[in-house]
Amino acid sequence: MIRQRHPTCTIVSYNNDDPFSPHYESKDAPFNQKRLWTRFLKAVPEYDAHFVYRPVNIAEAIQAGAKEAHLLMPYFIPTWHKPIQLSDDELKKFGCDVVFIGHYEADGRSIYLQKLVEAGLHVKLYGSKNWNYSEALGDLIDYFGQVGGIFGNEYSKALAGAKICLCFLSKLNRDTYTRRCFEIPACGKLLLSERTADLLAIFKEDEEAVFFSSTEELVEKAIWLCSHPQEIERIAQAGMKRVYVDGYSVEKRIKKFAFLLHKIHLERVKALAN
Repeated sequence: MIRQRHPTCTIVSYNNDDPFSPHYESKDAPFNQKRLWTRFLKAVPEYDAHFVYRPVNIAEAIQAGAKEAHLLMPYFIPTWHKPIQLSDDELKKFGCDVVFIGHYEADGRSIYLQKLVEAGLHVKLYGSKNWNYSEALGDLIDYFGQVGGIFGNEYSKALAGAKICLCFLSKLNRDTYTRRCFEIPACGKLLLSERTADLLAIFKEDEEAVFFSSTEELVEKAIWLCSHPQEIERIAQAGMKRVYVDGYSVEKRIKKFAFLLHKIHLERVKALAN
């Protein structure tokens, strides 16, 4: 319909999920996601270009029939993700040793949280409603209470109240980084994330961010950091500098997107004229 009415228009897609992930074929994958991505994959050839979230998706999009595909990494929004000075009441509400803000997946993240709690750390959790099912939190249901989402300025306040901000990476989406990897440092907070090659290429380990690959390493590093607040501040400040210097803000992403979109459109118009 769009092509018929506007034959010279350029149609592109941007997707921060992973429609090509084989994990969506597993029994644990949500049915609505399987249905969504099945339909999306059928429509891949209809677009003039695809902007994808992770490097592996470029070749997969081409294989699925995409005319062209470009990487558009996640970003932070400087007006939202910035250091915040909390009031006394806000500190009572959001103050903790470790916070995780994100959805639940059956990838072991609940075990990581359990080990942190068992180690005596004060942990807060915000995210999607599926955290509230017994299979997600198990014995931690009483500890965390009713888990709910947190957005906008409240999201930044929840990060600001924590000594350490935790990041798990979606296995369904095969993530090697995610938005929180840039939002957390932009807020002037310490990023403690699962270790990946991509994140090691972005941040200097233990200088600009801290990484873990096991529950033991996570607990050990979290305990050590909480007893060394000066190291938390040093790493957090270096991480914030890194995301600004390397251009991970939304403004930088928009400039790249606009440049590529203009180029794609000019090439399409030229091809139609010929």
